[in-house]
Amino acid sequence: MTNFFNSLLGTNIPLWVLITSPVVLILLALFLLWFVHTRIFKFRLHRIVKTHGTHQSEEAVSIFVKHYPPEKLVRYSRRMERYSRHMGTQIVMETGLTGKWVQKITNSTLPTAVDLRRVLLYCPSSSVFKAYLAAEQHPRLRRVFTDWIKNEGEEKVIRLLSETCRGEEFEPDLGKSFLENNGALLRELTGEPEWYARYFAYKILIHDKEELTQRTLEAGLHDSHSLVRKILTENINGDREKIWEMLWEKLIHDPVYEVRETARKRIAKEFTDVYSLKDKKLNVEETFRILELLDPDSQEDKTFAMSILQSENKELQYPAAVFLEKCGVLSSFLAKNTIDDPGSIENSVRLLKDAMNVNVSGFLADYPSSDGAPLLVVANLLTIANGPHESISILAKKVFGFFNNKKIEPSNKEIYTKTLEAISTRGNIRSFELLAEELTRRENAPAFLELLLPRLPLNAELIFPPILFRFLENINFPVREELVKKLGTFKADIILPEVFHILNNNRSKFPHIVRISALKILGSLRLPFCLQRVLESLPTFKEEETKEFAPLFLSYPNEMFEDKTRNLLASPDARIRASIISVLPIIKNDSFMKEIRSSLKDVDPDVRVAAIKALLGFGEIKLLNQETSMLHDPVERVRLATVEVIARHGNNAAIEILKNITVDPNETEIVKRGVIAGLGQASNAEGIPILVSVLDSQEEFREDAVKALSMRTTKRDITQLIEIFKNAEPQLREKLIPVFKRQGRKAEPAILEILKDEVASFKPYLVKILEETGYVDEAKRQLSNRNVEVRREAAALLSLLDTLPAFRGLVMAAKDPDQEVRVCVVKALEKLKSSQSHDILDKLKEDPDSRVRKYTYWALERLDSLAME
Repeated sequence: MTNFFNSLLGTNIPLWVLITSPVVLILLALFLLWFVHTRIFKFRLHRIVKTHGTHQSEEAVSIFVKHYPPEKLVRYSRRMERYSRHMGTQIVMETGLTGKWVQKITNSTLPTAVDLRRVLLYCPSSSVFKAYLAAEQHPRLRRVFTDWIKNEGEEKVIRLLSETCRGEEFEPDLGKSFLENNGALLRELTGEPEWYARYFAYKILIHDKEELTQRTLEAGLHDSHSLVRKILTENINGDREKIWEMLWEKLIHDPVYEVRETARKRIAKEFTDVYSLKDKKLNVEETFRILELLDPDSQEDKTFAMSILQSENKELQYPAAVFLEKCGVLSSFLAKNTIDDPGSIENSVRLLKDAMNVNVSGFLADYPSSDGAPLLVVANLLTIANGPHESISILAKKVFGFFNNKKIEPSNKEIYTKTLEAISTRGNIRSFELLAEELTRRENAPAFLELLLPRLPLNAELIFPPILFRFLENINFPVREELVKKLGTFKADIILPEVFHILNNNRSKFPHIVRISALKILGSLRLPFCLQRVLESLPTFKEEETKEFAPLFLSYPNEMFEDKTRNLLASPDARIRASIISVLPIIKNDSFMKEIRSSLKDVDPDVRVAAIKALLGFGEIKLLNQETSMLHDPVERVRLATVEVIARHGNNAAIEILKNITVDPNETEIVKRGVIAGLGQASNAEGIPILVSVLDSQEEFREDAVKALSMRTTKRDITQLIEIFKNAEPQLREKLIPVFKRQGRKAEPAILEILKDEVASFKPYLVKILEETGYVDEAKRQLSNRNVEVRREAAALLSLLDTLPAFRGLVMAAKDPDQEVRVCVVKALEKLKSSQSHDILDKLKEDPDSRVRKYTYWALERLDSLAME
């Protein structure tokens, strides 16, 4: 190449020729390329024209569009416009170019007059309205459009526009000019069968003020197409009263929401002074339509919606609830409650429940905790009405957070329990997880656990049992019985593996209390195939636990229970035999009386004790009285069990033996204490003198005797004790006073009953007992009770006592507003008039309390006036 240029430079060719030659060659190549391309372009266009109307036309168009798609072809608009003058307008239509021209005037922010002219000249008539819209939107294009109207003729254009309009929104600034010469044509178009033609005509006619046009517009208010009715409802003018009636009619009767909405907006804008729902007689359909379009800023509309929500019609309740929720009324009803206003809470629950019954519950998405009242309302709602599952999770989170630093109290307890019930009945996985977190957090909070455990959902076996079994292994768990009861309600396949894991493991791994709990759970499952294991494990229980557990055996098949029981009673294990014997009287199974009787002579003392108590449980008193020989059993606990049984139910002969035991110097203290305890639970009268004798003569058993005598609180027992008290020496009386004090409230009804019998010899002792126990002071306090029945009862009883403290309280009630209380005062004062009571009267007149002195004189004066009458 270097040699070539060097050779050229060696010739005489001018330099400019050497420089321009490549440029000329390049330009020539470009020209040839353009020429070939243009010839191909025209050839393909000619092919479309030649094949037009034949079966090859589609193929020709397809080949052309493949090489010149519309988005590329639009760049050759000027050339295509020129070719179309020779080849026909079908080339711009079939190639898709017209669509691009229409897009340019429709979507472009700055369409040109050339673009509009092309659409009007080359595009199909269906695009005329789009051209009109472009001219309306861009004033600089209007001259092109008006010139086209002049060329085509206004009437023709109006008809074309009405045919190509499809209900597009437009402001007829350009179209108003049609009214000047073609108002009649436009009115005529309102009768066209196609709705869009009528729409176009009405859209322009609403700007016409002619009376004839107004009549047409009024008729259009009943047009069959909703869009026509809408634009007329929105724009028609005239007499104000007439317009109001039209708008109200549209609001309550038009079947299309869009039209009703237009009417309601215009009413809110122009007729607020006329609009009122009071005293309107509306049927269900009319009310429904009103409710759909209530104004959130109108208090009257809110009141109307509230009244509808509280009706029984669910069809109407729904739009009312939707409106009230939209206005925030439902949320405000929820938030404004206070915990000390139960009436407001009840009203809110009732109202919001109506909303939830028609699936309106958005107010549950967010609400304050405040003092707990909103939480209580929501908790109540979610236990009685169906709400979204998410609302229960929201409630759970709020309530558990609310109780973070609070104790369970009467004022807030219901918040917690209702929330737990809502989670249990309708909760989802998230709410269960929150509940599990709360349960774990409250492991050592008995007040919360007592509410939580009974309300744990049973349909979440994989969540709660693991937590509960962890609690079970905690020997300090505060509410173990509730925990056991709850675990016994879950499915057996979840519970059994854990229970047997505890029962089958070494005792060192699981303490006694844990093993007892596991056994109780096993029994509560009531599984027949576990009965053998339950019976064999009975010795694990203590006596009181056995009594509580025994009724569960009634749930097992009776034949299976008796077969297994008979086999175990014949087994060598004394503890199992004793435990089973103790269960039989509790479940009233007397099929084993023979075995129980023979067990009285069993070699094992525990079995003998169980047999004695079992016979008592079956009511075999006669047989027990015959077994006084067991009072001398070589084993102390057998003698103790025997004396306790005979002391409670023995006959006179057996009681005499017990009396001897109390003074037998060779008997152990524990047996003597058993006799004393048994006599305290007895119903026979013979036991009281024995106990009084012990009280009086055996210092070491005095406290046991006081405790036993304090348990004898029937009227007969107290009468007997008072008789003994009356005849006793002062020293014995002093020893008996603690008995009456220990009897306390349990003995007061019997003492008062004896007091009402007005037995003069008993009265001083009864009064002394009541004063010692504090009853008189309490009765005086009851004279200021708000409940009139309580005051009456207190006054009546104090009037029986005839003591200074009693009358001192009574004179304070001399001005009680209740007549019956005053009558008791007068009756008591009548007693003071007797010669025996002058001392009391004088002391009342000189009482240090000025009120007592004042009321005493007043009451006595009243008594004198009654005597004169």
